Amino acid sequence: MKKKLLVLAVITAVIFVLVSGTINVMIDKGYGFSQGRYLESKNGQPMLILDSSPIQLSDRKGKISFEKFDIGDEILVMHDGIEESYPGKTGVYAAFKLSDGTADDIPQEVIKSLVELGWLETELRLT
Repeated sequence: MKKKLLVLAVITAVIFVLVSGTINVMIDKGYGFSQGRYLESKNGQPMLILDSSPIQLSDRKGKISFEKFDIGDEILVMHDGIEESYPGKTGVYAAFKLSDGTADDIPQEVIKSLVELGWLETELRLT
């Protein structure tokens, strides 16, 4: 029994070291992780609402299906640097859904701003 627990502990430690090492290398190379709400613009551009900042997402690998997300879903993305523009821009390497959401989960001031800039057709489109 003690031998099984020791083997399990060693395997867990190795997995932890590998995962944390991989994450550290990714961060050192300029990759980041961000968590926010999903939004799609009127032209189909996927966006991440990070706090009150919209960020355009582009698929760097050509394998991410943003169609699996609904407006307001909470998502986690692994990305490269975020360009300082409005809305911001970043390339995405991986995207994961964390929880369901609705348009009500996106701050109204962000929606109004994106409507004014022409990224969204109307505020009613989201509700």
